[in-house]
Amino acid sequence: METQKKRRGDRKDGRLMRELDSLHYVTGILYPNRCDNEAYISQRIDLTNMNAYIAKKNETETEFPYTMFHLVLAALMKTITLRPKLNRFIVNSNFYQRNEVSASFVVKKQFSDKGAEALAFLHCKDEYTLSDIHDYIRRQVTECRSDKVDPSTGAMDILNRIPRFVSKAAIWISTVGCRRTSSPRTPITAPWSSPIWAPSSSSAAITT
Repeated sequence: METQKKRRGDRKDGRLMRELDSLHYVTGILYPNRCDNEAYISQRIDLTNMNAYIAKKNETETEFPYTMFHLVLAALMKTITLRPKLNRFIVNSNFYQRNEVSASFVVKKQFSDKGAEALAFLHCKDEYTLSDIHDYIRRQVTECRSDKVDPSTGAMDILNRIPRFVSKAAIWISTVGCRRTSSPRTPITAPWSSPIWAPSSSSAAITT
């Protein structure tokens, strides 16, 4: 992804789109929220070739087998890399281009109802292949399932231990700050700040 010099009005996570056409400029004002205008499609896809490809890849990969999740996630990240207009977001009725292609998902530390959860984030590079993303996910899942606490979970644990009126005020200030271009970085990274957000590493219900 091309790196551009930061200018006034840019955010830490994205660049202000100054070259928008009139239609998109007005659209950002009329529909400032993510769910103001959504379109859904339903399509059946034959996964025979995908299943055969996964089986072939897993002939030599037994420790951390390839799954449909890995293929779909890799395809989405590559698609967004090749189609950067998919990697935009709206804040304060302004369009921004994200600085990177990323994905986030929840990892269960134990496969049980009482198993704790952790947040995993992938920061994609243009040259990443399926094997690179598969290894990246392996490292993230291994780290999340260890005793190590990720920064976002650690910060939320602190907010959960202090008085509620204090934590609610801190979260409100952070939320307001996220809408400002000059907002400081917070220790909590929201999973929906990524263009790809999957509820869990075993789920195919990926939203963009």
